[in-house]
Amino acid sequence: MTPEERFVFDLEGYLVVKNVLSGEEIAELNEIVDRRLAEEKDRDPGLKVPRLVSQWGRPFQNLFDHPNITPYLVSLIGAKFRADQDYGIFMRKGAEKGRLHGHEWQTTHTYHFRDGVMLNGLIVVVYFLAPSPKGAGGFACIPGSHKSNFAPADLPDDVRYFKRIPHYVVNPEADAGDALIFTEACIHGTLPWAVDEDRRTLLYKFSPGHSASSSPYYNQDDYDGLTDQQKRVLDPPFVGRAKEPRQDSLDAT
Repeated sequence: MTPEERFVFDLEGYLVVKNVLSGEEIAELNEIVDRRLAEEKDRDPGLKVPRLVSQWGRPFQNLFDHPNITPYLVSLIGAKFRADQDYGIFMRKGAEKGRLHGHEWQTTHTYHFRDGVMLNGLIVVVYFLAPSPKGAGGFACIPGSHKSNFAPADLPDDVRYFKRIPHYVVNPEADAGDALIFTEACIHGTLPWAVDEDRRTLLYKFSPGHSASSSPYYNQDDYDGLTDQQKRVLDPPFVGRAKEPRQDSLDAT
């Protein structure tokens, strides 16, 4: 991360990274999405959230450790980050769901800053397969709320449920191929989708290697041709697992 990106993320709790996916990657991912959604006979006309979208093929599997995103995860979580969960959100015009929520109930949804280092709990990477222009809706948040002393429940209900949009609720713009990275500690939600072109986003969530926000954990047998790094990213939390002793400790005995 550049110094400016670190400043912005610490200040606002989210960051839009431009041109993460290439044109070829966008086209390949969208082709698979088209095929998969065509198979959904009872598709919700407003919102579809299929779990484990990462199992839709190698292009989705490769988003666990995309080279344009991995450096951000290392900076925000640490070198031993792990995949926690993933899904897709595909909204049509008029769809609405997802009130403002955040850190009020999950101990893994945290943000701290100590000794010059950002210490995050659950981090979300939102990959955009279609544009999200100004006023489109979709992802919204309250910048800076990851450091707030108050919870979403302290907000008026008309704000939490998007009946009123005050100045402190923002709806970031993004182009196809961009990624939005945010901490789950930031108060966020889903505005109604307001434009003709469907919303197409893939959400991949990551935790520090010692923690988890969801279960069951990933089963590596569900994936084909995982790289060594992807196997590590899909590992369960490492706390409590037996480890080989370090050689220097053996030498000291």
